[in-house]
Amino acid sequence: MKKLLFLLLSFLFVYAKPTISVSIEPQAFLVQKIAKDSVNINVIIPKNIDEHSFEFKPSNIKTLEQSDIYFTIDLEFERVFLDKFKDNFKNLLIVDMQENISLMSSKHERHEHKAHSDHKDHENLDIHTWLDPILLKIQATNISKALSNKYPQNAKMYEENLNSLVKELDELNSKIKTLLTGIKSNKFIVYHPSWGYFAKRYNLEQIPVEIEGKEPKPRDLQRLINIAKNENIKIIFMQPGFSQNAAQNIAKECGAKILYINHLSYDLEKELLSLATHLANSLKE
Repeated sequence: MKKLLFLLLSFLFVYAKPTISVSIEPQAFLVQKIAKDSVNINVIIPKNIDEHSFEFKPSNIKTLEQSDIYFTIDLEFERVFLDKFKDNFKNLLIVDMQENISLMSSKHERHEHKAHSDHKDHENLDIHTWLDPILLKIQATNISKALSNKYPQNAKMYEENLNSLVKELDELNSKIKTLLTGIKSNKFIVYHPSWGYFAKRYNLEQIPVEIEGKEPKPRDLQRLINIAKNENIKIIFMQPGFSQNAAQNIAKECGAKILYINHLSYDLEKELLSLATHLANSLKE
C-alpha cells in the first residue's frame, strides 16, 4: 500500500504543471496565449483592485514561492519587494515583461527600459504598455523567450503560439486603425490615465480626470468640464475600482454619459476593440 502511494505521489509530482506568477490579468492573458495548458497561472492582484495602491500581503507569498517564473510589470509593490523576492526565493526566476520597451513619462518623453535600471527612475513613468497591441508583441516575445529557456522541451510549441498571437495582435491593430479612420476629434476623457500608449499609437489624446492618483480639485474639475464642452466630448470613461464622483459631475455638466472600460481585463483584445468602437462612434459625431 505504501509503495502504491509512493508511486502515485511520484507520478503526480512528475506530471504536475509548473506555476507561473504574474501581477495582473493582462499578463495572465499573454502567458496563457503562449503556454496554453502547459502551466498554471497565479495572478497576484485580485480583480477590480487599483494596481498602483495594491499592498502585497503574506497570503500572497506561498504561491509565489512555489512558482518557477514571476513576470513583473514594474508596479509599485514590485519595486518595493523585488529585492526581497530575489533574496528569499532562490529558485524563482524573475522576468521583466517591460524589457526592450521604451516607457513614457507623463509628458510622453520616451525612456529606454532596462531590466536592472534604478527603480527611482521609473516612479514617474507610465507602465500601462499592455494597452498597445504593438507593445504587446514585445511582451509576448519576452514571455516566449523566458518559457522556452525554462522549459526547452516545449520551446517549439511556445514559438508557434507566439507566431499565432503576433498575427492576432497585428489584425487587432488593423481593426482599431480602421475603426478610428475619419474621426473628427482625437480627445477623450478617462478617469485613470492608463490609456497613454493606446492614445499615442492611434494619434489620440487622453485627458485624465485623476491627478497624480487623486480626485481633482474644484478648479481642475471646472477645467475638465470646460474641455468637455469645448471639444463636445460625450463619453467619460471610467475604470472599475475608482471613485465615480468627479466623473459624474463632469458628465452631468456637459451632458455626457459614463462608460466603463477595464484596463486590467483578462480579455484584453476584446477590451481594446471595445474602447476603439466607443471612441469611433463618439468622435465621429
